[in-house]
Amino acid sequence: MYSRIVAVFVLGVMFAAQADAFQDPKTHAETRRLLSSLGDVKNDREVLAALFKRGDGRIDDLIEALHDPDRNIGLRAQIVIRYLGNQAGMKALEEWYSKQNEILISGPIPLPLKERDYKWISDQSINDAADYIYALALDGSPRARAVLNEMMKLKGTVYDGTFASLALRRVKVSHPQKLLTGPRDLAKLVLRNAFFIPPLSRPYTSARLLGLNAGRDKALVEVYVNPGPLAEEWYHVVISKRGRGWKFFSITQVAQS
Repeated sequence: MYSRIVAVFVLGVMFAAQADAFQDPKTHAETRRLLSSLGDVKNDREVLAALFKRGDGRIDDLIEALHDPDRNIGLRAQIVIRYLGNQAGMKALEEWYSKQNEILISGPIPLPLKERDYKWISDQSINDAADYIYALALDGSPRARAVLNEMMKLKGTVYDGTFASLALRRVKVSHPQKLLTGPRDLAKLVLRNAFFIPPLSRPYTSARLLGLNAGRDKALVEVYVNPGPLAEEWYHVVISKRGRGWKFFSITQVAQS
């Protein structure tokens, strides 16, 4: 019996040693360095793209970074995890949120929506919860549709010209969950199906691919709207592979002038 216990212990040590051998300490340092350089997702798009491309393969690094002594590193790790929508990363992020005295949520709203998301929406006005309108439309679950329908009923209380008013209007006349097929150029694919851009703004809108994730089943695309001075908008759109097409995964307005 004793020899069996010793054998099991030895095997456990061997497996742990092998697992450590697969972890490259250099990736931890590089991931942290990239997070340290990510001051602004719009202006530091190359850094964001690098983290998006490597993130799935370095999700343990990003999860570890949530607990970094430098709070800015933790907040930036949160942002990258939300761009990726990585299942392991989102689970760790939810645990991280539950231990925070003050929660500062930043970054995209990945699918599916969580209980925390619905609580946030219920506690806010439509204008304050405007960032969730596209996420609710993309989620498409019965609960998400019900919450979105309630927002639609209150649309008359929202001033025209606000982000919430525009988002509700665009969602109502569009099909956010449709399968995106057509051009192999993913930037063109997003641009062609960018339902969140009003028709009058389309002639002034462009898009470019920032990068694919490690599994090449998600893509990050920047959409830029420039109808004139002091009217610019920047969106970051993540699409996910579905069979022979793609679907919108998150839509985030990251800046406007």
